[in-house]
Amino acid sequence: MARILWRRIDRTSYEHCTLDDTATGHRLAGTVLLVDDSAPYEIRYTIATDHAWQPISVGINVHGGENDRTLALTTDGSGTWSAGDTPVLEMYGATDVDLGFTPGTNTLPIKRLALEVGESAQITAIRIDFPQRDIEKVTQTYERLAERRYRYRSGAYSADLTINEHGLVTAYPAGWMTEAEA
Repeated sequence: MARILWRRIDRTSYEHCTLDDTATGHRLAGTVLLVDDSAPYEIRYTIATDHAWQPISVGINVHGGENDRTLALTTDGSGTWSAGDTPVLEMYGATDVDLGFTPGTNTLPIKRLALEVGESAQITAIRIDFPQRDIEKVTQTYERLAERRYRYRSGAYSADLTINEHGLVTAYPAGWMTEAEA
């Protein structure tokens, strides 16, 4: 099990994240504590993947504000997403998930793509953001710059990420910084 504590640079927010191996693949889970518009929030998320780091389920619980919210999605790994028994047609074709409130979800495509230095790959992801509460399908690019450095791009946005031996982000300029890891 790998553990990391991140602090958000541009707002009041901390996150404790764990990365575990499971019998069926891997599990990325985190608890985010943040302040938005002077209100405290707690966000808990869990993403289960298969052994190839392909997401198979996403669960998010948001506590705070005027009401609590929950989102649970599953995928067949080939781009079909469902909320319960209901297909989410506007997300068809997305193979990844990007939670905009954590750098943790960058780990999944980094591990799955297994790029060599100098290689890049494009993915389609469901991006879920908070506090905006936006859910959209986006195209992202990962380029491996060095052994533990990647360039992440989504639209006009770009960031150079540094990762640890587990694939967890340790430096995300203008986003998050690592406070502790084990």
